[in-house]
Amino acid sequence: MLGPRYNFGFLLLLFIFIFNVSFAQKPENIEALTDKQIEEYYKAALEKGLTEEQMEKLALANGYKAEDIVKMRERYNKIKSKSRTAVSTAKKSSREQLGDLSKRAFIDDLDSLGRRQSKSDSLPDKKEKTNLNKKEIFGAYLFQNKRLSFEPNLRLATPSNYILGPDDELSVDISGYAFQHYSLVISPEGTVKIENLAPIYVNGLSVQKAKEKIEQRLRPLFAGLRNGTLNLDVTLGDVRSIKVTLIGEIKNPGTYTVSSLSTLFNALYLSGGPSENGSFRSIQLLRGNKIVQKLDLYDFLMKGSAQGNVSLQDQDVIFIPVAERKVVLDGEIKRKMIFELKPEETVEDVLKFAGGFTEKAYVSNLNVNRKTAKEKKLITVDQSQFEHFALNNGDSLSIGAIIDRFENKVSVEGAIFRPGDYAISGELSTVSQLIKKAEGLREDAFLNRAILRRLRENLDPEFIGIDLGKLMKGEIPDIALKREDALIVKSILEIRELRNVTIHGAVTEPGDYRFVENMTVNDLIILSGGFREGATGKRIEIARRLFNDELVDKTVEVINLEITKDLLTNAKLTVLRPFDQVFVRELPNYQDQKLVSIVGEVNYPGKYTIQNRNERIYDLIVRAGGLRPEAYLSGAQFYRDKKIVAVNLKEVVEHPKSINNLFLEESDSLVIPKDVEIIRISGEVLNPTSVAYQPDFSFKNYIAQAGGFSDSAFVKKTYVRYANGLTDRTSSFLGIKNYPKIERGMEIIVPVKRRQKMSKAEIISMSTGFVSLSAVLLTLFNLVKK
Repeated sequence: MLGPRYNFGFLLLLFIFIFNVSFAQKPENIEALTDKQIEEYYKAALEKGLTEEQMEKLALANGYKAEDIVKMRERYNKIKSKSRTAVSTAKKSSREQLGDLSKRAFIDDLDSLGRRQSKSDSLPDKKEKTNLNKKEIFGAYLFQNKRLSFEPNLRLATPSNYILGPDDELSVDISGYAFQHYSLVISPEGTVKIENLAPIYVNGLSVQKAKEKIEQRLRPLFAGLRNGTLNLDVTLGDVRSIKVTLIGEIKNPGTYTVSSLSTLFNALYLSGGPSENGSFRSIQLLRGNKIVQKLDLYDFLMKGSAQGNVSLQDQDVIFIPVAERKVVLDGEIKRKMIFELKPEETVEDVLKFAGGFTEKAYVSNLNVNRKTAKEKKLITVDQSQFEHFALNNGDSLSIGAIIDRFENKVSVEGAIFRPGDYAISGELSTVSQLIKKAEGLREDAFLNRAILRRLRENLDPEFIGIDLGKLMKGEIPDIALKREDALIVKSILEIRELRNVTIHGAVTEPGDYRFVENMTVNDLIILSGGFREGATGKRIEIARRLFNDELVDKTVEVINLEITKDLLTNAKLTVLRPFDQVFVRELPNYQDQKLVSIVGEVNYPGKYTIQNRNERIYDLIVRAGGLRPEAYLSGAQFYRDKKIVAVNLKEVVEHPKSINNLFLEESDSLVIPKDVEIIRISGEVLNPTSVAYQPDFSFKNYIAQAGGFSDSAFVKKTYVRYANGLTDRTSSFLGIKNYPKIERGMEIIVPVKRRQKMSKAEIISMSTGFVSLSAVLLTLFNLVKK
């Protein structure tokens, strides 16, 4: 056994070496491995963790000797100095995963082997992908599920049929007035040794038989066993390992070392289960060259029965033959997989294996695609033949779906109390019976004409008109219903335009209202919330549509009437018709209070109400107590709708009848500032800035204060914006520029001059023109010279 002197890094490297090289094919020379390969095995070992005992069992089980392990250790020591960091990591990872050694250590070994096999089985197999329409073989998932391991449970009582053999450990306990314990390991010769007694042969015996034999031998030493004052218990301690061989159509054939408590399922799981061509139905267990058990995995898959899952013995052989008959199921079936059939099984059996039909399956028959010696053949199997129809290897069964339509459905919709779908039956076969079944017609149903939508023989739709009023009275014959008929009953409201009346003007909630018979103007005013303050009952107008087919100019009739505020009037004059438009006016001089504001340099700034329709800006200044001495009228700003309106307020004050003296409107605002001592220069100047107003400065002086014009300045287009919003621009005549007048608070704005670059085509065209002109001038010059 490997001792503790072998560090964990070496053990993990040995594990990878065994499973990646030895288990598949044992190399004849250990030295054939390169350092790179060993390093790769070492990196993979970081994810593994096994005990020393497990390492020993895995190595010995795969045919390695002690000298092979020594050689591997020597190779490992040579590269140990190069990979010291990685080795340290591997030690840490291994020690975190390993626990104390226990008597279940070899079970962990089997689980590790099962995980390795599951991992290899999950890799895609190109050959399997192309066979039998890429369907999964029923039962294959059993050996690919990592949650299943089929490990034997050592915590249970020893099975009554367990047969002892070499390496089994027996625990013998004597209790009573005296106590004695013996741990006995069965020797290779099949015997156990107690004290100085002769060896006791227990090989091939059950635990109970071994107990009887040991008790008989101990009676001379313990008198209490003869008279019953002492008790003897014999239990199975540690169990031995056995070797079984798996051959045939299996994913990973070979010889496996397993627990003596293992069963057929344990060995099959470790080997990865049957291969693509292997049988799931006739797995054979051979013992002494004789078949002692046959296992049908479908019993376990379909019923959960483990009846054939017998215990294994040393040197047992498990043989998986080729599956003789496989079929494929597709379509409306619950399990779309590949199934294996026994010779006596039929279509009915394979449908059970597949879990039966889906809810949409067409069960009256199914199609079988069969490959004959020369070509394919399609066979339709009726439901009555399912029980007796035998299938051939390679058959493919296709189950279709039912037709997506109803064989006896009719429907009714519209002005009916219970619209919906109904089934044609003996009690429901005509239109009148359908209406009665749907609880009858609604009161607003249009009885003169209903529509029965029907499909013709070629599935073209057609409409059949029905006079429901006469049909329900029995005055005309009833109409028989057919599959997919749909009765459409419209209501009176649905076949006419929505009838509204509209009210506008001085009412609380003007808008559209649903017309009702005998509705009056008074009713409509009440529905709209009544008169608003300021409304007058005089000059109420009703605009009414004219319905005639004569060619006349008049298209609308206008009706004028008066209504008192208490809404008492002659109802005959105020009855409305559909689509009438009613207009309620306000008193001529009535209006809500409208506010304006004035702020700044006036004696009484604040908000004021417009007194009359003719009030102007000057009137507002007068009502505010006039201007203060420091008021700067040239900089006054007038706002309407939050936007500045350019107004010369100085002219308004000096000449109240000026056109600048605007009428006031609601929310107007007038701002009168103090003297503004700043002039701003912006735009295309070298240093846009603000400077103090200098009475003796000219326009050019202010431009100079900003550093002068920039190269991109459009000097001729320079303009100013005065504090009151008015603007003025630079003008020129015969090249002489006339700049705007300078005032306090103004802003000088120099726009940019956009220079458009000539395109290549324009440059070429201009160059060609110059060349042509030069040629003409040269010709003329030569002529003149002569």
